Amino acid sequence: MTKIRSSGFSRQSWLCLGVCLICAVLIKPAQDHFESSLNKSAQEPDVLFFSSPALVKKMALGYDRLLADVYWMRAIQYYGRRDEADKRRVRYKNLSTLLDITTTLDPDLLDAYSVGSSFLAEPDPVGAGQPQEALKLLDKGIRTHPHYWRLYYNKGFVYYWFLQDYKAAGEVWLSASRIPEAPHWLPGLAAMSMSKGGAIDIAIALWQRQYQESSRADIRDNARNHLLSIQVAQDLWRLESLIEKFYEKAGSYPGNLEELVRGQAGKYRTADPLGTPYQYNPQNGAVRLSPQTKVRYLKIPETYRRQLE
Repeated sequence: MTKIRSSGFSRQSWLCLGVCLICAVLIKPAQDHFESSLNKSAQEPDVLFFSSPALVKKMALGYDRLLADVYWMRAIQYYGRRDEADKRRVRYKNLSTLLDITTTLDPDLLDAYSVGSSFLAEPDPVGAGQPQEALKLLDKGIRTHPHYWRLYYNKGFVYYWFLQDYKAAGEVWLSASRIPEAPHWLPGLAAMSMSKGGAIDIAIALWQRQYQESSRADIRDNARNHLLSIQVAQDLWRLESLIEKFYEKAGSYPGNLEELVRGQAGKYRTADPLGTPYQYNPQNGAVRLSPQTKVRYLKIPETYRRQLE
């Protein structure tokens, strides 16, 4: 069998493979050079040579998966290089296009759907702030892999956390729960989402699952940052509420947070989850994260405030 494949691989085929490999290797430096040239002329720095997935697929000359890996790495670099992102007019303008090209070249590259949707859905500056594009990418994956429950789970996650559409999230998870390989906890998650709406305990459970189950360090870090941010938001909202009550009763703000929580320190925390004290201004009662904090705070939707106070 091996001999047949070897003898059947013509000289012309080897030449095509060589050309394809060279083109693949040159994509990144060529794109960087092009962006650099545009920067110098004060034009839009975020331009792709090829933005049509169909065109790139034709150019792949049959080596679709090889080129898909190149574009997937390009998408990861495009997302991960924050210094480059800061120079663009729109930080992640072409991220959805890179992911579309990647998954057109290789529809079986599951990470590109699940991880890519996270890149797209996260709000600026962490991500592209494009949850609708994340849904499109996941729907594309679901059409190709209708029995892969994790894509449905990710889709429900986007609806739940980034769009606060709890009913839609529950419906997606309920649909996913009917897949033979789906985990036993999905039906319960769907029911809670549709009945409780914005229950913060569901959100925490979702981030905990991402943190515990993901094999990718960047996804685990993102989930951990969200969990820490939820804790910070809860601390600050509770302290703000307590400060308001103190002011209504005393007619002035407390001198410090220790005075504020005296006698009830177990209920209120005056330092963030990593141990840095919260910054407090006794002149106006404002409390916030300290500039010295080691927590990477990600904005928590205001809709969760009542549940966290």
